[in-house]
This record gives sequence, structure tokens and C-alpha cells, in this order.
Amino acid sequence: LMAAELGSANAMQYFNQAIAAKPYLYEPWFYRAVAKYYLDDYIGAEQDCSEAIGRNPYVVGIYELRGLCRIQQKNFSNAVDDYNTALRYDPENVSLWHNRALCRIQQKEFDKALAELDTMSVRWSKNARIPAMKAEAYLMNKDTTQAIAALDESIKLDAYNGNVWAQRAVISLARDEWKDAESYLDKAIHLLPKQAGLYINRALARFNQNNLRGAMADYDTALDFEPNNFLGHYNRGLLRAQVGD
Repeated sequence: LMAAELGSANAMQYFNQAIAAKPYLYEPWFYRAVAKYYLDDYIGAEQDCSEAIGRNPYVVGIYELRGLCRIQQKNFSNAVDDYNTALRYDPENVSLWHNRALCRIQQKEFDKALAELDTMSVRWSKNARIPAMKAEAYLMNKDTTQAIAALDESIKLDAYNGNVWAQRAVISLARDEWKDAESYLDKAIHLLPKQAGLYINRALARFNQNNLRGAMADYDTALDFEPNNFLGHYNRGLLRAQVGD
């Protein structure tokens, strides 16, 4: 966006001047909101979005940005209102559907979220993010069986999303399915090789299969990436105690 290209400080100065010169235009309010968003000033960005909407209530991008500002402030209910309005103007915008479903999940409105995700699955049947979001809703609602089915569907559509493999592994770890968990984590680590948490989880799976050398190697790798990771040091210390080191 223009604000990002100009640089935050210069962008703010530029849009302040534009607003002072032509306060009746929505564009400088909107672009200043973008600049504030990138500066993590979500309250200020939301206020500028509201000013822009007051001047032109038909621009989808303003509602989308204000929804993001509200999500950052955990104001999910009002974010849903913004996405509802934006979708009236642009009903085929999958990002708006995605963000609204995310808000529903955060509000624990699982039935509404899943109903909307079902609609999305029909419209965008090849979009792997949709079943992954279903899995998130199912997990938060403690429906592990449905979550597994949704994750498997997501993997079938896109086998290159490391986060989905990692979610699948977490379920297997919780079920003490150590071999399956290790297999899923192998795939997750291949796709996300620098995430320390994945190595720590795989070390747990390996430890419970009595692969102590492999577990130690995973803790070592995790701590190479995150030297201050408490869980990595703690678990490696326990493992060293167990092997007499």
C-alpha cells in the first residue's frame, strides 16, 4: 500500500497535510489509517477508518481494514459488523468470509462459524484454508474426531502447509499416538524447518518410542533456533538426568 511504500513517518506527514487541505475526501483518511495500522496504532487507525467511511460508505477496503483493527483489539463483535457490511458490497471476497469466520471462532460461536465455513466450502471447494479453519473450530469445541477429518481434508487439498501437519501431530500427541505424531512432525519440520516448537514436540514423540538419541538431537536443534526456550532446556535436562549425563 502507498503508506508502506512511503515509510511510516513520511506517510503520516503526507496524509496529515492531505487531510488538512481536503478533509472532505475519504482517501487521505483511509491511507493514514493504513499508516497507523502498520505502526500498530490500531485505535487511531480504526478512528481514521470511521472518518473515511463517513465520507464514502461504499469502499469495501475501509471496512476490511477497520475489521482488522478491531480484531487486533479483540473487538470481534464489531469486526463481524464490518465484514457483514463489506460482504454486502463484495459477496465473493473470500478474505472477508475468512476473517468473519475467524471472529466467530474467537467469539466461540461455533455453529455460526461452521455454517459459514460450509458455505465457503461450496463456493471455494479447492481452498485448503477453509477445512483448516473448520478444524480449529472443532478443536476449540472439543470435537477431535471432526477436527481430524477436517485436517485430513485440508492436507488432501494442500500437502505443503506445515501448520496443518503440526496441528495433526498435536492431536496424535494428545492421544499418545507417538509413531503417527512423529510422522506428521517430520512433514511439518520439512516445511517449517526453523520452528523450535516442532522439534520439541517431535522429541516427545521420540522419547515415548524410546528413541532417546533422536529426542536429544531434537532438543539440541530446537535450542539452536531458540537458545532461551525454557521448555527445551527443561526437557533436555530431564532427559540427560535419565541417561545419567
